[in-house]
Amino acid sequence: MSSPTTVSLKKEDLNYTSAKRPVHSDPAPDAKPLPKVTIDGVAYEFKPGDTIMQVTERYQVHEKIPRYCYHPAMPIAGTCRMCTVEVEKAPKLMTSCSTPAADGMVVHTRSEKVLKSRNGVMDFLLSNHPLDCPVCDKAGECELQNYTFEYGPAESNFKEEKRVYETATTKKLSDDVTLNMNRCVHCERCVRFTDDVTKTNDLVMLNRGWHKELAATDEAKGLTSDYQGCLTDFCPVGALTWNDFRFEKRVWFLRKDASVCDGCAKGCNIEVHSDKEKTYRYIPIHNEKVNGHWMCDSGRKSYHTYTDTNRLVAPMLPDRAGGGLMATTWETVITETKGMLTTARRPLVVIGTDATNEEAAQLQKAFSAHARADVRSHNGTGGVSKASDNKALDHMLRQSDLTPNTRGVEALGIQPLQASDFSDRDVVMVVRQGRAAIPKVESGSVILVGIYTREELAGLLAKGVDVKALLPTLATIEKDGSFTNCDGITQNFTRAVTHRGKALAVGKVLGYWGFAGGAQ
Repeated sequence: MSSPTTVSLKKEDLNYTSAKRPVHSDPAPDAKPLPKVTIDGVAYEFKPGDTIMQVTERYQVHEKIPRYCYHPAMPIAGTCRMCTVEVEKAPKLMTSCSTPAADGMVVHTRSEKVLKSRNGVMDFLLSNHPLDCPVCDKAGECELQNYTFEYGPAESNFKEEKRVYETATTKKLSDDVTLNMNRCVHCERCVRFTDDVTKTNDLVMLNRGWHKELAATDEAKGLTSDYQGCLTDFCPVGALTWNDFRFEKRVWFLRKDASVCDGCAKGCNIEVHSDKEKTYRYIPIHNEKVNGHWMCDSGRKSYHTYTDTNRLVAPMLPDRAGGGLMATTWETVITETKGMLTTARRPLVVIGTDATNEEAAQLQKAFSAHARADVRSHNGTGGVSKASDNKALDHMLRQSDLTPNTRGVEALGIQPLQASDFSDRDVVMVVRQGRAAIPKVESGSVILVGIYTREELAGLLAKGVDVKALLPTLATIEKDGSFTNCDGITQNFTRAVTHRGKALAVGKVLGYWGFAGGAQ
């Protein structure tokens, strides 16, 4: 019998993670030689203490082992029994999520005994599961569907009436999450998440056996954490669904593009799910150094800022006849604003800390040639003026700074805006990308550059602000760039969707003005 192929453990392997099933990051081992475990004929080096499941995760062969209850960021439960494997010399099948790998251990993940066990587990799970696939939001990314196809029985042996939870078919656990208890497979990931991750203890499993049911610990309060969307991400079936995405789009139509959330200074890694350039949802991507496995609900919903029908996506100039501002062409607005900026006696450029590093640098370079121009930064969210003002709002991810790039803008040497900076200004240009607060402009003609809504523009005009022009620019998910988060980590991102209005990149606007740093 030939010896098994050996796969060596490299330092970078210990930090390996898939987007869907990440593993814990551990320091690289120094001990040599490393122990080896043989899985399906291939010998893998591993770090002492790894479970069989973790070994497969590190080497990107985790699809060999199905799982329902296991999640790398939660305590191991070992209750679903889907991850059982056959270990030579062991008297029975072993749960790979809880069984430590041992030197010389030989594991089979697809033996006859293993496949029979998985088939039996699936038969039990399907016995009471409703045939909701045509109307279930989880269809297309449902682990029960996938494992039924791979391991499940072609026909059910269950002949009795299916169990039905009459009062929990469409039960709102909060304004954001809906429970359909009939679909639940009792993996209890959700309970462990609220107990061990958010530490809010929002959910509990009541009763046992046939009557086992998920419920809110306090029915009057329901879910209380700011990470409720994570429950719907890792729910393996359609028992917990995110109301914002419920019945919106079938997942197989969605294009998935990696990006960075700009909802706060943390910069969580995300996937933007879109179809025909319309964004339908954000979900987190694992990054051990930034957001781990999670993202907050505010960030998850933040794409609405860019899909809002009240977002102004065409250049605007004052309406001489009816008052207010009206849409115009880029040629006209470029000519008007270029004249204002080049002849300004003492202009002020205010850059929101939601600008990318590249945009802030372009603006700084463009106006540094103007001898009388001053460039300042502005945040205005959560009482934050500079990066050191930011505070963590919980033990997980949320930050008081609701803009993504305060540290990046600071690194360019751009000073925070002060009230005295408005003194004796004839032109004030405010560049803001939808996250930073709009500064209180006290004098001068105002040029708005960036992302604004009809309500925000109307509010400025109602306060008597002399808005001379509005030049719309691209949102984070519509452009390339980088942000430096609250921990000093700079993250690049690329365009996820194509802008469907008339907005332009900041660099393109500067180029049309003919300023240094702009893109022609």
